[in-house]
Amino acid sequence: MTLNGTWKLYYCPQGSCRIDSVTELAGAEMDSVPCTVPGNVELGLSAAGVLPKDLFWGENILLAEKYETYEWWYETAFDAPKAPDAEHKMILHFGAVDCYADYYLNGKKIGESDNMFIAQEFDVTHLLRHGEKNTLHVHIESALIRSTASDIEPNVAAFTWHVTTPSVNARKAPHSYGWDIMPRAISAGIWRDVALICAEKYDFRYLYFNLDSLKNEGKTGEVRMMFDADLKPEHLFAPLTYVIRGRCGDSVFEHQCTYKGGAGRIIFDVDDIRLWWPKHYGEPNLYEISVEVFSGAGEKILSKTVRRGFRTLKLDRSDIIEKDGRFRFVINGENIMAIGSNWVPMDVYHSRDKARYAKALAMADDIGCNILRCWGGNVYEDQAFFDFCDEHGIMVWQDFAMACHYYPQTNTFFEKLEKEAEWVVKNLRDHPSLILWSGDNEIDDMTTRLGYDPGKNHITREVLPRVLERLDPFRPYIASSPYLSPQAYQLGRDYYPENHLWGMRDFHKSRFYTDSKAYFVSETGYHGCPAKKSIEKFIAPQYLWPYFDNRQWNLHSTDQNNKDDRIMLMHKQVQQMFGEVPTDMDEYVTASQICQAEAKKFFIERVRAKMSYMGGVIWWNLVDGWPQMSDAVVDYYYEKKLAYDYIRRSSRDFIIMMGEMDIWGHDVLCANSSLKEVSGTCTVMDMDSREIVFEKEFCAAPNANTNLGRLNVMYSQQGMFLIRWKLEDGQEHFNTYLYGTPAYSLKQYQGWLAALPKEKGD
Repeated sequence: MTLNGTWKLYYCPQGSCRIDSVTELAGAEMDSVPCTVPGNVELGLSAAGVLPKDLFWGENILLAEKYETYEWWYETAFDAPKAPDAEHKMILHFGAVDCYADYYLNGKKIGESDNMFIAQEFDVTHLLRHGEKNTLHVHIESALIRSTASDIEPNVAAFTWHVTTPSVNARKAPHSYGWDIMPRAISAGIWRDVALICAEKYDFRYLYFNLDSLKNEGKTGEVRMMFDADLKPEHLFAPLTYVIRGRCGDSVFEHQCTYKGGAGRIIFDVDDIRLWWPKHYGEPNLYEISVEVFSGAGEKILSKTVRRGFRTLKLDRSDIIEKDGRFRFVINGENIMAIGSNWVPMDVYHSRDKARYAKALAMADDIGCNILRCWGGNVYEDQAFFDFCDEHGIMVWQDFAMACHYYPQTNTFFEKLEKEAEWVVKNLRDHPSLILWSGDNEIDDMTTRLGYDPGKNHITREVLPRVLERLDPFRPYIASSPYLSPQAYQLGRDYYPENHLWGMRDFHKSRFYTDSKAYFVSETGYHGCPAKKSIEKFIAPQYLWPYFDNRQWNLHSTDQNNKDDRIMLMHKQVQQMFGEVPTDMDEYVTASQICQAEAKKFFIERVRAKMSYMGGVIWWNLVDGWPQMSDAVVDYYYEKKLAYDYIRRSSRDFIIMMGEMDIWGHDVLCANSSLKEVSGTCTVMDMDSREIVFEKEFCAAPNANTNLGRLNVMYSQQGMFLIRWKLEDGQEHFNTYLYGTPAYSLKQYQGWLAALPKEKGD
């Protein structure tokens, strides 16, 4: 039964009210408000009128900082059903609580937690009262006070990008303390579901499947099922019959065997196997699998039904940039061109994350993502996120929740991380979409820049690998993104096989981008201004325009120290592209979005033009987690920027594009990210003269680039090409290419935009 809904929330500055027993709450000199669970404390205060209704309007987010040093008491009452028999137990389940919490049932402390990422469960079978109300309290301390009280050792202070380091001791989303994409919001709350669960005492602890190999020309899969179960004592050492059945469409399998006990492995073949494939490469097939266990007398003693996908998986990589080097995913024996987005927090207040999944994930699918990288500054996403990715063929690269800090190298912290990693791995490992674990975000690169060997990070070199070796031995792992092998550490940034391309973010075709030798680009982005109607939803009228010396634009850039760095970066990118910066707001928004769109398109197509040795690009990023000026291509209110359409065209399974200028012209290239040959006809038209300057029938090889020919262009020329193709099945698509060098005419570019054809779905 759910315990979500309306609770009571008591609050005060931490330590100002002494509470020795939960019975003292009602009489304590504490403020209280009704609140909603799941929720964050700031949202409860906002709904009650203590804080403004819209915390994202203007500078309202700053008002919430007052409550960073408060403590909080959640309270509810409920009727509890009895466990039906001795073979069931009652579990009190908290999906996630932020962050330092004590739990009380009927006045008795039943547990504590210090991690906002993982679920907490308590067996309350013998603590529940039947026939009267049960009271439930959760006391949450100030994470800022608690983490600040912990020691910061010299190595942590020395080798981190942030000057202040209290966040490293708290297992909270790293972005909470302020980031370049999110405001400071050191929140608290019961932010995921609460439920009282009647659970079977005897059940499988896990069912873990792996496709070991493919044989019979890929038609048969050898599958290994590892399992562990709680059994009644009389079944512990007795021969049991295991029946495993699975179905995916018209592919059906059944395997039966006798096995003694409730733990071990069973290996069986699946004929006519339906493989799970990433988007573009095939169908994301999923099997419904039932596992039943029978005693020697034929009594069914256990049963469980799960959904699983079968695929082989390999991360094919070298430690440094070198001849024949690589960083690419190989699934079912095929090299995969990964194209997708970094997945960042859905909201400042994570109790609202799940409600934002549907729109954001639908956009990820529509825009053409076949990979999402769950960035290390975030939280671990809910099952609904991974279920969607399983069903839509979207690969998931999962960072552990650490980013841009050097975390404590103490046994206490190691134990905390090990517990977290165990929960995360067990919770997520059954999803076929999950293709990579990464120890953290950018910590290897950060420590290297600060003159420290990243190989000394025991968390990512020892703690996490130990957990993964035990609990998920068949999935690849890298210690950091980008990962620095000992060789790469010695040689420097030019030798990272997988890299984040940020640099100075000047013109998007500058040498920083074009000369990168990385085989896989796992972060790269470019600013784009939100639509004016979106800006009007979070910037007060008196601050709406212009953006110079504008504290609200600065705050929403994101910077809570009133710096204008990112605002002026966006300004300079427009100036670089068009030679001047519009003074009209509507024109500025358009110009900024054009800059972003061309940059994101270039980042993707530069990688797709090199399919023979590049493994993918994960651009930054799809959707904002709060209203801001950013690299996102969809703002917080789900308004799409121009880059959305450009990325969507550049991310199709098959595209025709232009190579970059080289010796009097451009190659006309196909990028075919599918396992089928693609045939059709292609034309290239100059958008100004309307002249067809290239025309050809083509047959493009599967999973490769095909060069269709060459188009003569001089450096002194400038314009836009419209590339159109018609496939044998009748589908028609188009792409564009902006040729020449800045400065371009904004008016002329707007004319090209207006003349572009419309496609189904645009």
